[in-house]
Parts: sequence; C-alpha cells; structure tokens
Amino acid sequence: MLSITRTLGRSARALACALGLSVATIGLADEGPTLTAAWLAWQQANPAAVPWQHAFALRQDTAAGLTERRRRLIAELDTLRVSARVAGDAARAGGLATWRDTLAEWQDEAARTPGRMDLPWLGANLRHDPPLAKLVHFGVCERPGWVEVWSLDGVTRFDWVPDLTLEAALAALSPAAARDADHAVVISPDGALTRRGVAAWNHQPTRLVPGSRVLLLLPVEQGLRAASPFPGTTQEAALINTRLPALIATRLPGDACTITRMP
Repeated sequence: MLSITRTLGRSARALACALGLSVATIGLADEGPTLTAAWLAWQQANPAAVPWQHAFALRQDTAAGLTERRRRLIAELDTLRVSARVAGDAARAGGLATWRDTLAEWQDEAARTPGRMDLPWLGANLRHDPPLAKLVHFGVCERPGWVEVWSLDGVTRFDWVPDLTLEAALAALSPAAARDADHAVVISPDGALTRRGVAAWNHQPTRLVPGSRVLLLLPVEQGLRAASPFPGTTQEAALINTRLPALIATRLPGDACTITRMP
C-alpha cells in the first residue's frame, strides 16, 4: 500500500531559506524549483537514511502515454494467447493470460519514469535535474525483499537472498517455465534494461539485486524444422519483446513507497 504525502507547496526561495542554502545551491530552473530542491527539503524533514537506489520520479510526458501503452500491450498479449491456444500450447497460453491480467490490474498512477532520480546522482548531473513543474510526483520506496520473474509460469515473486543469480531464480520455476527462451531482460530497480542469455548455448552469469524484475523474451525466430509457437503472429511477439520490458520499467521500485504529488 502506498503512503501518499501531499506536500511541497513552497517556492524555491522558501526552501533555500529553510535549509540555509542559496537558490543556486538547491537548483532553480526557468520553470521554477527542481527535484534536487525537493530532495534537500525531504532530507531536512526526514533525517533518517534514505534508500536512494529506490528513489523515483514520474515525469508528465511519461504519465501521459502510460494508459495507451498498457492498453496496446494487453491487446497484443491477448492475440498471442489465442494463437498459442490454437496451436495447442496450453501452458504458453496460460502464462500469457497471466501477463495480460497483471497489466490489466496495474494502476497508472503507481508509476515512475525509468532512470536515476536520486539526490546523489542528480547532484553530480545537474543538467538532468528536472523542474518540479514537469513532474507528476516523486518519492522513495523501502528496499523490497523480492525479485519478480515473468515466464510461462506467469508472474512469480521470490524472496531475495544474498548472491541470488538469474540462473537460480529460473531454477526455482517449473521445469517448463523457461521453455524455448534464449534471452531475458533484467529490469533493475532504477529501470535500466539489460539483455542476458539464459540458454545453454549463450548463458551469461547474472546477479540479481532486490527489486529486480526479469522478463523471459518470447521465441520469435525458429529453426526450419520448428513450428512457430505463435502461428501468424510473429510481429506481435517481437513487439512484446520490445515494449513490455520498457513498460515494466515504469513500475515503482518497491511496494512500500512514500509519494509526494505535485500540487
């Protein structure tokens, strides 16, 4: 459950006075105060250590397209589900139905723009410091204790343990969960996407950090003797492989999150 805090109605100059800083120090863009100013105020009000690796912000331009992106992916997943069922692949059809249903349950307001939005990173990269006027919200999540895997088993969460690897996470799934999968995309807590080999011929050792999400990519190119798992729908599978990881990356990097919404 999200804890919603409605704050941040002060101007950049008021923030500077409260923190004993100059306006230039806290960040002031043409559009007004920036996210660094808000983070400094946050730290002033919350002196406890902040898990910056799970900080986030949602830009207005990202929020504007989320509903349509999600709607299109739901439709494409349903097309692939029907195709797999017609081909007699009940396990694949069931997994895709779970992916579709998971997207249908998402709340678009519980989202973020992928990328680093934490104070340490913004302080070192001030040119990327976004004006608050262009944000929907910002916040931070408690470090989650899970990793999440999208496979033929559906959408599965496991407890994270030190030194957890992608190989170990996949081994905890059913024997058929990664069938025909050659690659996976690992989505880090800051929303970065990394493509990794998961088949015997291209295996790449990969460690997972808490809050990682993993999507096993759908098979698209098949050998000459292999039947396509999605007859007549190769294009849709390729679109899912491209667009679904990017949409998953917009999810908040945890479950217990505090969000400050812009007034």
